[in-house]
Amino acid sequence: DINALLNEVVTKYKLIAEEKDISILTEFEPLFSMKFDEGLMKQVFTNLLENAIKYSPQGSKVLISTEENNGHLIIQVADQGYGIPSGDLDSIFEKFYRSKFAQNSDISGSGLGLYLVKYFIELHKGQISVESIENSGTTFTVDLPMNLDA
Repeated sequence: DINALLNEVVTKYKLIAEEKDISILTEFEPLFSMKFDEGLMKQVFTNLLENAIKYSPQGSKVLISTEENNGHLIIQVADQGYGIPSGDLDSIFEKFYRSKFAQNSDISGSGLGLYLVKYFIELHKGQISVESIENSGTTFTVDLPMNLDA
C-alpha cells in the first residue's frame, strides 16, 4: 500500500517540518495495493520530502498526493520553496549534480539523491518529472505502472 508507505515517511519528517514551521499536507486517493520494492520506494519518497522541506522557507506548505490514472499511480510532492532555476532542470537527475543555488547555500547535499530517485523509479518501470518556478516552488511527479508485470 503506497499510501501507508507515504504516511510512514510523512510521520518520520513531521517534527523536522514543524521545526521550520512547514505544514505537510496529504491528499491520498484510496488505491489498490501494488507490487513494489518497499525499501527503494521509501528512499524515493524520503528524498523527495526531505528536499521539499530542506529547500522551503519557514511557514510554507508541502503537499503529497496520490491518484490512479489509466493503470498508473501518480504521486506528487509539491512545495512552495525557492524553486529550481530553469537552466538547471535538465540536469538535476544527473549523478553528483547540484544547482548553483544549492552550491551557494548552507544546505548540504552530495548530488546523489535525485539521481538515485530516478534510478529507483526506472527500476519499477516508472518515470519522474519536475516542474519548477523560481521563488514559487517545485513539484515532482512520479508515474508508476500499477501492474509491473505488464
